[in-house]
Amino acid sequence: MLWYKLKLSFRSLAKDKLNSIINIFGLAVGMAAVILISIYVQHELSYDKFNTKQERIYKLISLLNETGEELTPYEICLRLTNENFASQIPEIEEITQLYNGYTQNAKVGDKNFTQIRCIYVDTNFHKVFSLKPISGQSTNLFSKPNGFVINATTALKLFGTTNAEGKEFEMFGGNLCTVSAVVEDLPLTSSYDFDMLLPFSGFPRKAGYQSLEYFTYILVKQGIDRNSTIKKIEDKYTKMLDDRLGEYGMKTGSYLQKLSDIHLRSNYQQILKPGGNINTIYIHILLAFLILIIAMINFINIITVQYDGKLNQIGIKKAIGAERIDLIKDFLGRTTLMSVIALLFGVILAEILMPFFGSLMNRELAIDYLSNPLLFIGLPVMALFVGLISGLYPAITITRYTPASIIKGKLPGNHGTNLLSRILVIFQFSASIILISAVIISQQQIDYMKNADLGFDTEQVIAINNLSQIQTQAYSSIKQELLKIPQISFVSASLHLPGGGGSGQIFRLYGTDIKNTKDYNEYRVRPGYFKTLGIQFVEGNTFTESQVENCKGIILNEAAVKYLNVDDPLGRIVWFHEDKYEIQGIVKDFHYASLQEKIAPLMFTCFSDNRNIQFVLLKVKTNNMTDLLGKIKDTFKKVDPERVNYHMFIDDVCRDRYQTEERSQILTGYSSALSIILALLGLYSLTLFMVQKRTKEIGIRKVTGASISQISLLLFSNFLKWIAIAFMISIPVSYYIMQHWLEQFAYHITIGPLPFVFAGLLTAIFALLVVGGQTWKAANQNPVDSLRSE
Repeated sequence: MLWYKLKLSFRSLAKDKLNSIINIFGLAVGMAAVILISIYVQHELSYDKFNTKQERIYKLISLLNETGEELTPYEICLRLTNENFASQIPEIEEITQLYNGYTQNAKVGDKNFTQIRCIYVDTNFHKVFSLKPISGQSTNLFSKPNGFVINATTALKLFGTTNAEGKEFEMFGGNLCTVSAVVEDLPLTSSYDFDMLLPFSGFPRKAGYQSLEYFTYILVKQGIDRNSTIKKIEDKYTKMLDDRLGEYGMKTGSYLQKLSDIHLRSNYQQILKPGGNINTIYIHILLAFLILIIAMINFINIITVQYDGKLNQIGIKKAIGAERIDLIKDFLGRTTLMSVIALLFGVILAEILMPFFGSLMNRELAIDYLSNPLLFIGLPVMALFVGLISGLYPAITITRYTPASIIKGKLPGNHGTNLLSRILVIFQFSASIILISAVIISQQQIDYMKNADLGFDTEQVIAINNLSQIQTQAYSSIKQELLKIPQISFVSASLHLPGGGGSGQIFRLYGTDIKNTKDYNEYRVRPGYFKTLGIQFVEGNTFTESQVENCKGIILNEAAVKYLNVDDPLGRIVWFHEDKYEIQGIVKDFHYASLQEKIAPLMFTCFSDNRNIQFVLLKVKTNNMTDLLGKIKDTFKKVDPERVNYHMFIDDVCRDRYQTEERSQILTGYSSALSIILALLGLYSLTLFMVQKRTKEIGIRKVTGASISQISLLLFSNFLKWIAIAFMISIPVSYYIMQHWLEQFAYHITIGPLPFVFAGLLTAIFALLVVGGQTWKAANQNPVDSLRSE
């Protein structure tokens, strides 16, 4: 019996190939979107859960700001140890800290290796975080002060084997280092990553900083009262902050953050590894289900009108004894079959699109059906759910009439289906208009941010990094050699990359109360910096070469002057680093951070310590960048032939700030394209059925003198009304959503009418093309044929 019904269902699908293809294709696209987004969401939600103790691990966050101002979170803390912190709170099992060592270079024999990511850690690091040793120490990974722990990829890179325990290499200007253990690479779903772990015990200077420098993780004991423990820890650390910084008039605070919340629920910029955003996850989930819902609407509409035209068959079946429940089961069986077929095609689509989707989301994603319960159980459930829900309304509606009323044609003029179809079509087009307008507005904002006047010159400014100690010590001679190249206009150096973050510093006007101390971002620069970047002075003077050895001057931006709250800042003396410094210049404000943030107070200092040179900056003028880069690299290689230096363009650095927004915008763009395609496919089917039902009416109207254009307009007018209603619904919804999105940017566009008008017109034009083709064909039909058809 089951096989017989399956044969009938397949035969029914084959009879109406066009609508069957539209239904299955629509559902397949919707299911593929759900599969892809589900894999991505599952990946994002799994961050740090590979740690066996992740339920008990918390990250300590510092809160700082001026008294009366909103507290700002920082993911770095004061130096905390078992002695000065954990031992005073019995509920703490372990406290461990990390210090970012950034990238370093290593040498094995005569081979040089670059870009090795280093993190300094406490010796109990492995007692908090899960590390899986491959070779070397297995229980006490950091027992040797100069013994480094490296991951498997780094071991293969340096030594060609993971069995690297005891092997030596040079680092930090020729110092001999030893591998104490090799561990497996961390999963991609880790909120931190490393190539090499260095114990603080071998680098006491790195463990002795007095400012906020350390990433802090706390492992609490099992079976404790979490809430009271968290409060104890926060109160204790806040008091430490207040004791250290309260005298400067700073308001302090702290909070503990679950390890599993770090990736998606952090309201601070993550340094160790870029984080995600839970709101972005919600948006992606919404987009996936919106596409699936639009596909289901098509399915419901097409199934409804299909069976609306087969009412006589249903009436005959009921007349010869078929029960309503049997007819409903038959309906639901066929819709579920179509849903299962759509799922198979959806899986194929997801497999084809996964590499592209993973690249778009900047993640390495894979589909593993058998070992993933979300897919193994979830996909069949989704297919069953979609099939039953999509078929339920048509099944109940079509089968509710008596055989007599169906056969005699005495049914209500509307009988419920037309109204539902209109509502569903309006919803489809409303969703399409909202998505299209959202894409346009987000693209306008991204273009605005990427092309905004940042207040400094980013064009043809090159930053050379990965400098060796030899190269930084020879900076002055390198600068002179670079300036001999005709295409190079200016050369400078800095600790901080233009367009990036700065160091946190505090100072106050000399002679004022210590509570008037204020915090500023600091850029440490060398003379020529402002000319290289085209930063304009409001008043005062730039740094000179004669100042470098003992510079006691600082330069402020306009935001810093306003923050300092003095009318005549130039020449004023400030107390900075326990010494007197003079404000020697004021520069115009420029966007040294993302346009998501307001321009913050910024100070510039000039330094003599060559260890603070991380970047050499060059202002160039050339059409042959490849040739010039070769000359630049040769200049650096003359000083240190073994060093491999890298370059970056400052305009690219500034544009790359908005990659997350661009990825979301691209995904929304694809979603809007899919939604309108699916909506138009559904509209095509509805138009086809509408024209078929009104064939006789069209013939009569032509016989009575109606023109082709009049008939076409009559048939199209209903759809035009639906689009107009959808347009009116979508404008306030889209405006509210996008205005809320724009509020996350300190500098943003003003939403105008153009995105909504364009989205509405684009939707109407596509609908006109789809509906117009069918209506024009029907209007051109010979009235004799039209009347004969009925």
